[in-house]
Amino acid sequence: MYFLLEIQKNINELIKQKGMTKKEFAHKLLELQPTVSRIGEVPSISAIYSYLNGRINIPIELIPYVAEVLNVTEQELFDTSAKTRKKCFQYFLQHASKEELEYFQNFIYYQINNNVVTNYGNIITNMATHNEKTEEIIQLLEYAPNKFINNLLKKLQEFKKLTQEEL
Repeated sequence: MYFLLEIQKNINELIKQKGMTKKEFAHKLLELQPTVSRIGEVPSISAIYSYLNGRINIPIELIPYVAEVLNVTEQELFDTSAKTRKKCFQYFLQHASKEELEYFQNFIYYQINNNVVTNYGNIITNMATHNEKTEEIIQLLEYAPNKFINNLLKKLQEFKKLTQEEL
């Protein structure tokens, strides 16, 4: 839901950037005769204003038409900044079912175990010359889940053992 509000904000911002009014945008959109599958017809002017004002979610099938009117790619209508991704993530966590949360937890656990931990060798090797990064990592560790900390400890112990064996 959150990302739908963001796309509405982005469309309104692009309308301003293009020097259009909402009325001009709505008329140009209607000239393209986009059909909304839910209603089986072209949306009304009032529906378009409702999309722009966030009262109604913009139907996904209108996205290509909106992009065409604004002369942008469909991707440019979506905000993919870290801030927005975090807000979407928060929205998901607040509204996800127990089953979805369990799936997501397992997915994250798998990613940490199979991708992230393997990259720590490079970070740790360079830590001697990067004290600021070391401090930042230490500060961020309080936010890491216990499973991640346990895996990190195991990996660090493996690196220590390998380093000692090389000497």
